[in-house]
Amino acid sequence: MDDPRFPARRTDIAVRDVADLMIWPWFSLAKSPRHAPIVFEQGAVRIRVEPAGGLGIATLWDADALVWAVSQLTEALDAGRTPSRHLETPAYPLLRFLGRGVGRHDYALLRAAFDRLAATRVETTLRAGPEGAARFRWLEGWEPTAAGVRLTLPEWLFTAVCERRVLTLDSSYFDLTGGVARWLYRLVRKMGGRQHGGSAIGLRRLHARSGSPVRLAEFARHIRRIASTGLPGYQLSIERGGGEERLLFSRERTAANLSTASCGQPVNDDGTSHLSEIGRSPCRLAGERHPDSESSPCPASPIRPYNLYNLNNNRLLAADSTNPLPVDNHLQTGRARR
Repeated sequence: MDDPRFPARRTDIAVRDVADLMIWPWFSLAKSPRHAPIVFEQGAVRIRVEPAGGLGIATLWDADALVWAVSQLTEALDAGRTPSRHLETPAYPLLRFLGRGVGRHDYALLRAAFDRLAATRVETTLRAGPEGAARFRWLEGWEPTAAGVRLTLPEWLFTAVCERRVLTLDSSYFDLTGGVARWLYRLVRKMGGRQHGGSAIGLRRLHARSGSPVRLAEFARHIRRIASTGLPGYQLSIERGGGEERLLFSRERTAANLSTASCGQPVNDDGTSHLSEIGRSPCRLAGERHPDSESSPCPASPIRPYNLYNLNNNRLLAADSTNPLPVDNHLQTGRARR
């Protein structure tokens, strides 16, 4: 049963968001009010987002409140607590979590964001039940309380969090000032994941996925400008050929994620493998780590060939990529392993 007074934690926690919100057009990318609905269809996925009243569609900056809520619920699950769709918190720690100011104007902007989230109607076939398309608002309601504010999330979003369909975002996401840059980071984080190989997508397809009302030429200028500076944790570039531009993206190679980084431990003996027989491996199965390896204290375990979760997600981009994805027989014979 939902706890109507589920208290949100006020300490620093990881920034998380629902993966389904990161690759489809759910929010306006402009700070100015958008009253025209967002309509998108691809295969079995249909999305329609429209405003109720004169407030306009919720923006990506408004959606920061949902990022905060998802982060709080995920942290509660990780800690073994029972979450609820009803989150109660003072406004001050919420604003600080989002990296915003705490002046009177900032509080007013936060209240306006709650109003737009509660007034934006969503209809989608994504993750819908057998009864048909799901219909909801980003906030079923919000109200001031003695503790601060209480937000009520829709069941559609709450279920996604409880099923752990979330991804961690770089905290510097909140520092991105442009709507297109924010949206692009979310898509790259979802589709590129943490794989070193990266991926690519055509700008026309990217434009359609964004839901942006601007012309393709103007949208492409935004993408080129962002590609020249990069995004948190990712390198971007533009590839031209075949009559269309494509955006290529991959993880940044830093000292933290390079496999050749120093481990800080001395080598015991130069050139000594410690094998009892020349040419004989102590591993029982091909692809197993040796449990006594100096390079890893981990016990012997199979090495997975690639991340099947991201592989399935990246099949959406396969048509735009010059590097075809590997085929895994498990995807045809049964459910993919997570």
